[in-house]
Amino acid sequence: MDTVMKQFNSSEAKKRKEHKIKRTKSKRSVATQLEDLPNELFYEIFQFFDSYDIYEVFSNLNSRFYSLIIHSSLPIKLNFSNLSKTVFQHRCNSILTPNVHRIISLQFSNHLIIHNFFKLFTLDSSFTRLETLNLYNAKCENLFPILTSLALLPCLYSLTITGIENFESPSYVYCLIIRLPVLKYCKLSIGLWNRHINLPLTNDECSPIEHLIINSKCNLDQLNDILVYTPNLNYLSCQISTLNSTQINMSIISTKLINLSLKLEDTSFDEFEWFISCCSEQLQLLRISTQRDIEFLNADRWQKLISRKMPYLRRFDFRHKIITGGRMDDCCRYHVLLDRFKSSFWTDRQWAFTHQHYRSKDFISWIVFYSTQPYRWNHYDFYDASCQYYETGFNLANEVDLHNYSAIIQNSIDFPRTNRLILSGENMIENPSDMLDLTRGFSPAKLTELSIQDKTLRLEHLLLLLNSFPNIQSLTIPTTILSLNSPLSENNRLTFNKNNIRKINLLNRSTLEDIQILNRFCLYLNSLEVEADHENLEVILRFLLRTSVNRNHRHRPPASSSMKNIIFWQQEYSACIHCMKTRSFTSLQSPCNHRLSSICFRDINYLMAQKLQRRIDQEGLLEDYLLEYLDQKMYIWW
Repeated sequence: MDTVMKQFNSSEAKKRKEHKIKRTKSKRSVATQLEDLPNELFYEIFQFFDSYDIYEVFSNLNSRFYSLIIHSSLPIKLNFSNLSKTVFQHRCNSILTPNVHRIISLQFSNHLIIHNFFKLFTLDSSFTRLETLNLYNAKCENLFPILTSLALLPCLYSLTITGIENFESPSYVYCLIIRLPVLKYCKLSIGLWNRHINLPLTNDECSPIEHLIINSKCNLDQLNDILVYTPNLNYLSCQISTLNSTQINMSIISTKLINLSLKLEDTSFDEFEWFISCCSEQLQLLRISTQRDIEFLNADRWQKLISRKMPYLRRFDFRHKIITGGRMDDCCRYHVLLDRFKSSFWTDRQWAFTHQHYRSKDFISWIVFYSTQPYRWNHYDFYDASCQYYETGFNLANEVDLHNYSAIIQNSIDFPRTNRLILSGENMIENPSDMLDLTRGFSPAKLTELSIQDKTLRLEHLLLLLNSFPNIQSLTIPTTILSLNSPLSENNRLTFNKNNIRKINLLNRSTLEDIQILNRFCLYLNSLEVEADHENLEVILRFLLRTSVNRNHRHRPPASSSMKNIIFWQQEYSACIHCMKTRSFTSLQSPCNHRLSSICFRDINYLMAQKLQRRIDQEGLLEDYLLEYLDQKMYIWW
């Protein structure tokens, strides 16, 4: 019997050994197959990653990947938004400097980062492959030398600029942009209103721009001066007001223009007809937002204008707002006008429309008439459901403002593209199920920005929303939300699930308690905009700029007698990686904020800004940082 058992055990051991060898060979085979994949396939995969992540992760795997990434022509896109000063310098030194010839895209969202970057680099001819440059919140003094250098770039096809302040000389900015030799796409948000435009260009100078977006109000004189030098336009989007315009003869807009998007302010239908006569008859898309003049709701007049001046029009996106008396007979009058948009002229082209009634906060009654199937404007307002044709299907707006929560659920609209949600209504907590129902229409994966103006919401409701939309990165809330609806006992604490919030804008004036509560559940916060009374600014600044547990303990202010039910944040906190490395996490009594790298204090005078800067230097709260005072705001970046 012993002999039989020994043979059996020996046989089983042999089988296990053979099985182990087979598994090892199988693993080696898979590894070999992975190594045999062509470089082109890896390049395709890398397009789904941030360039910085590719460098940090893949280049250290093995010599093959190191050579693939470091010694290749792989294009690099760099986003310098919401970075600390240390990370910014590291990316510049480790990625950008040795790979200037591979950079195809640069993006910035902070004027301090823009200023610091262009102190280190000049976008000259060495950036041989740079195709896209996005400058958000740029200062005019930084913009002039930047635009001057861009003329040397041989491949700059796309340029986006958003100003953080009013430009005193927009003519110079537009002149430099028009002279860029290969620019095809240009999107500008630079204040033009009440600014004189006089471009010192010769008659033979013209821009290659084909796609032009002007996201600021301008009059016809200013627009005409720009269009004279852009004969290649096939897409134009702008905001026009006929006020302060002296223009009688409009230059013929590019004969290549086929897409036109207009937002008209204080403009009549007669003036619009005159303007459209200057456009090419080849127009294929018209997107127009108007207000007030009732003639814009004249379906017969629209039909004649489209038939005569826009015979090739295949897409018509229309939105009109008009004040009503709010009485039943007024509503009936407008319904008669709106029903004329249901004739065969409109249905044959599959152009469908609906409308909403609402009352603004100043108690003025409005009707909003707009095209659907699908709704294609970037912004969508949803008001009351009263007297409304229920909408269904897809809405392609990127930004949605909900003024009525329950009605949006009833309409069964899907918002597949929405990444920014604004809650402007009130008393959502009267029906808490509305918060959960929002996930039916909005994609939890797509939504990255949330702005709440409903002051009835409290902290537990905010946490419920964040649990439903886990990819929120930017949050705007009133400080009233940072209170609990009812006190919590020691045995009934709030549960703070992890979230991805990186940027927060606190509306209304904040106290130290508000900041402490906020800091409790936003573990990855790196940018904060806040407003506070002057007597609270110093203690808030100390709290936010602490860089070690000892310093935090030394400067901690005495406990307040008006704490907002914040017993939940005083519990022991799970330490961050930085605290674990410094072995100081065991004594941490409140959350750390080592990721915070940018603060903006609103509504602050210059003397207070100077005082806070002295405090930072005297107490050594920061070492390497930039501070700037602009338009009653103090910006700090470190």
